[in-house]
Order: sequence, then structure tokens, then C-alpha cells
Amino acid sequence: MSGVPEITEDQRDCLQEIVNVAMGQAGESLACLLEVFVQLSVPRIRLIESKDITPELQKMIGGDDAKVSAVRQAFYRSSGRLDIQGEALLVFSDTSFHDLAELMAYEEELTLNAEQELLLDVSNILNGACLTGIAEQLESELGYSPPSLIGSNLATDKILSEEQLSWAEALMIEITYRLENRSFNCNLMFLMTGKSIRALLTAIDEFLDEL
Repeated sequence: MSGVPEITEDQRDCLQEIVNVAMGQAGESLACLLEVFVQLSVPRIRLIESKDITPELQKMIGGDDAKVSAVRQAFYRSSGRLDIQGEALLVFSDTSFHDLAELMAYEEELTLNAEQELLLDVSNILNGACLTGIAEQLESELGYSPPSLIGSNLATDKILSEEQLSWAEALMIEITYRLENRSFNCNLMFLMTGKSIRALLTAIDEFLDEL
């Protein structure tokens, strides 16, 4: 891919382990909130082109006819050596709402606004814990914007389109969270481009040198 550095096997393995630790922290935060066991996937790390974003989402979620809700949240360096910025994207199965409401002891009528508030709350917890975990291991701090709802009951091709994106190529880190014995599941994706990819790989190399 032009303009995007290739990722070596050592860099990928190191980044995967860093993300594993961070997503474990995020899963623990969610488990403490909901008082239920959280199942985590192995993180997937790869370079993608903007034209492939919808097929990738459909592959993750399980087809182009699935209905989902999606939340996006920007992140950026606030201090330290990790000079990156990017976007976190959380995609929820639309079967998740009633389980979430029950686990969070939400007793009022589950309106559309209530569903959206639940999604934004969970997004803040998962994104914040995972991004903090990654940054701390690389001796930095990351800030992030408030989460914003892309939409509810969406087809996967309506989440993001190539025309909406400002980049041609990006690094994607994908994580799946599921709740034991519940229908809840969500896919968390971090997307970074050009300069941020190079900065991340430089930080990974420095991390490896210190081992």
C-alpha cells in the first residue's frame, strides 16, 4: 500500500500483546459494571483500504442484512511520546438493548433515546479503558472526544462509506466483546492513518528495544 509502512511480524506480535492487555482491562471494566463475564476475541490487526471498509464490516458483523447500531469516537495524543490520532468505531448488535438495560438495572421504558444513552455509556467505558491501557504501556496518555451516535437499526453499508472517509489507507485494530449467556455483542475497531501509523510503529520499536 503506497504511503503506509509495512508492519513487521515482531511489530504485529508486540502490538497484539499490548492490545490484548488493554482490551482485558476494558473487558474487566465492563464486567464490573454489568456483573457478568465478558468474552474477548483475539485482536485482529491489518492494513485496509477505504474501499474495503464496508466489506470488512459486513464480514465482522455477519452479512449485509444485519441491523446494527454504531458509535464513533475520536482519540488523540494528550501527552507522552505516542503521537497518534484516529477514530474508534463501536458496532453493536441490535439484539443487545434489552440485555444491556437489564444488566444496568434500567427500569424505565426502553425508548429510542434510552437505547442510545446506553450505547454511548458502554462506548465510553470500552473505548476509554482500552485506549488508556494501550497508551499507558507506551508511556503516553490519549485524550478522546465524547462518543457520537452514527445511527440505530442500520444496515452495515450505512455505517461508513468510502465517500465519508478522509483516508485511502488505514491500520485497523479489531476486537469483539460478548457477554456470557447473553445476546449482547459488539465489535470495537480502532482506525489510524499515515503519520499516526508511523508514530505507532516507532513507539512499538522503542517498546521492544526496552525489553
